[in-house]
Amino acid sequence: MITDKVTATVSTKGRYHNTFPLVLTSLANQTLRPSRLIIYDDNDTLEDIRENEIYRNVLFLLNRRGINWEVTVGERKGQIHNHQRALTDVKSEFIWRLDDDNIMEPDTLEKLYNYIITDPKIAAVGPLILDPKSEINNKLASNKIEDIFMGMNIQWCDPKVESFIEVDHLQGSTFLFRKEAGAHGYDLNLSKVGHREETIFTYEMRRAGWKLVVMTGVKTWHMRFGAGGIRSDQQVKMFERDESIFYDYLKKWGIKPSNVKIFPLNSGIGDHYAFRSILPAIKEKWKGCRIVIGACYPAVFEGEENIEIVSLSDATSFVNEEECNVYRWMDQRNWKKSLSEALKTMYTS
Repeated sequence: MITDKVTATVSTKGRYHNTFPLVLTSLANQTLRPSRLIIYDDNDTLEDIRENEIYRNVLFLLNRRGINWEVTVGERKGQIHNHQRALTDVKSEFIWRLDDDNIMEPDTLEKLYNYIITDPKIAAVGPLILDPKSEINNKLASNKIEDIFMGMNIQWCDPKVESFIEVDHLQGSTFLFRKEAGAHGYDLNLSKVGHREETIFTYEMRRAGWKLVVMTGVKTWHMRFGAGGIRSDQQVKMFERDESIFYDYLKKWGIKPSNVKIFPLNSGIGDHYAFRSILPAIKEKWKGCRIVIGACYPAVFEGEENIEIVSLSDATSFVNEEECNVYRWMDQRNWKKSLSEALKTMYTS
């Protein structure tokens, strides 16, 4: 089935001969297919993919599946400039942003499209974007803009249940959005790596009154590859400069990032009771923070207020577990006092 309401766009660099043919194949095998595909070739040295036998097969497959494709030379300033160009080049109502290392499950576009058309106030819908090499489901994952620096996006977690979560921003490289909702455009002051570009672009939609939704029942696989894409220009200064621009956005938006203090308790039940005994000092020291405890024995903390209990594995995703090892801390200091005193000193001094 073909829809002329959707145009797929993809910017590619350094992935002619690894992940990009897989992306095009997964696009051709969608149950609902866009009528048009625009490929922005951002490579420094261009190749005519029609001269490559693998691509010839894939391009003929796209033709047979009713997808009209075209290749245009990218801006070579980073993919954000190609995303901006797509806002002019695309004539359809919806744009399906793809990355050149995304492998979409066959019903991805069908599910995203069928949901976004249910509500004209929905600007964009995003799938889960999962690394096939790791399986994550973290209770602390969040797409609230205040939690941006926690570094755990719900789109990277697989809860294995289907839900529709309204969010503040989409942090993944692929999503379906209304062209109208993206009229504000991308910030072209960002570097070639375009750090935070998706968050800035989609949160501006949110600020304008649109809705953003993550569909946990829709999966796209992120076939991480060590070369190509932004990794061709992965320079620390670019990321730092983009992060500085993002901080300016947070100030402009009036966003105060959440302050979270996480305590992983990889220890026995007695150690948990020792930690509970110092909670008044913890709460006083970290007043105003969101206090999260990763517990092996959550029942120890029943009845305690103003704390959040998660699994140990959830908590250790965000901290250096060795640095939170109280026995290592005591050994380094030849500690002679009680465990409770050690925990109190370690976490409040």
